[in-house]
Amino acid sequence: MAGNDWRRAALGEIFTRNFLVLATINLCMFFGFQMLNVGLPLYLAQLGASARLVGLATTLMTITATLVRVFAGALLDRFGRRGMLVGGLVIMVCSIVSFAVFPFVGIILGLRLLHGVGWGTGSTAASTMAADIIPKHRFAEGMGYFSLTTALSSAIAPAVAVAIAQGAGAVFMVYVAAGITVLALVLAVAEALCGKRAAAEAPGFPEADGAATHQGPEAGGRPDRESGHGPGAPRPRSLLETFFERRALLPGLLILLVNIGFGCITTFIALHADAQGVNGVTAYFIVYAVVTLVSRPYIGTLIDRFGYRVPAILSALCTAATLVLIGMASNIWMFAGGGVLGGLGIGTAMSTFQSMAVASVEPWRRGVATSTYMTAFDLGIAIGSLLGGFVVDAHGYAVMYFAMALSPLAASVLSFAVVKKGPDRRDA
Repeated sequence: MAGNDWRRAALGEIFTRNFLVLATINLCMFFGFQMLNVGLPLYLAQLGASARLVGLATTLMTITATLVRVFAGALLDRFGRRGMLVGGLVIMVCSIVSFAVFPFVGIILGLRLLHGVGWGTGSTAASTMAADIIPKHRFAEGMGYFSLTTALSSAIAPAVAVAIAQGAGAVFMVYVAAGITVLALVLAVAEALCGKRAAAEAPGFPEADGAATHQGPEAGGRPDRESGHGPGAPRPRSLLETFFERRALLPGLLILLVNIGFGCITTFIALHADAQGVNGVTAYFIVYAVVTLVSRPYIGTLIDRFGYRVPAILSALCTAATLVLIGMASNIWMFAGGGVLGGLGIGTAMSTFQSMAVASVEPWRRGVATSTYMTAFDLGIAIGSLLGGFVVDAHGYAVMYFAMALSPLAASVLSFAVVKKGPDRRDA
């Protein structure tokens, strides 16, 4: 009984009102985004786009998201989180609606650039806000729960997108994605308007945008929780340090290598299943979601106790195996098996590497650290989608999946070589 009471108290430290609201915003934002990652290729294919153009649509979005993230981290740390979250969601809603209003391949490719601006801004702001409010002594566990919203969106949203596109049409699917993103926007606006009251009810939540009202560490205080700045926050020593966090580079590189494979899965799995004559590819996403949901709560606890090395290696190996199995898949059971491996691999990698990127940085560097990590996250998907499109046009889907499995395999080797054994006990 005492153990259960301790566990409930520990979870209570993480699952505050503010955490739950922010997690819901993140879930809706990622859900709409992931619906388009799989649904938009189907839409573009119906409009006559080649595999190269389908891959290019993902790459263009990621280019602008990457460029925006480079500056977003510094801006978040300097001026605050909430305004950038709301602004990013507004841009996302406008661009998603425009996909349906202007059903032309060239226009949609251009709109994906705008979509990337909103995505890069909004997702970086949400992840940074989560890092602000999670207690540092339960940081990996808390980030694991928060990133569960990302993993579940990656698992469930594509299945929903495929089902809607096949049942009601791709245009309706786009409008559904827009509606879910609107819900995220409404919640973000409400949270921004109630920010001061929320801070009073639950101390520890970021306060009014950009208000550096707290004393710095030297004075026994803390940097401002919203902007990340205060009198005690040192200025970056170089222009490069302004936009990139050195301690987030390794986890960024690892998630980039994993996401090269992940980008190929999300972009081409529905088209691959159609080419194989397999119906019900949504089974992959359903199984992925269940495995992710069951396994994710334990990942953060394992990291807090034993460190990042083992989860990093195993998640990368499982991702490589996912790509190989999907490349071989000729029936629904093989796609479902890929979902099991994907849930253990990709889902674990997202939690492990995101926590690794921000756990050891100072509060006033969390925005830059998150930006560095998310930039690599998106770059991996972009590279995988672009290269995958060229390989598919030249050699087919199976060869593409086999070739792309080399990337997460490299991540596992790199994790074995450079990720430290044992738990990282540095303060966040």
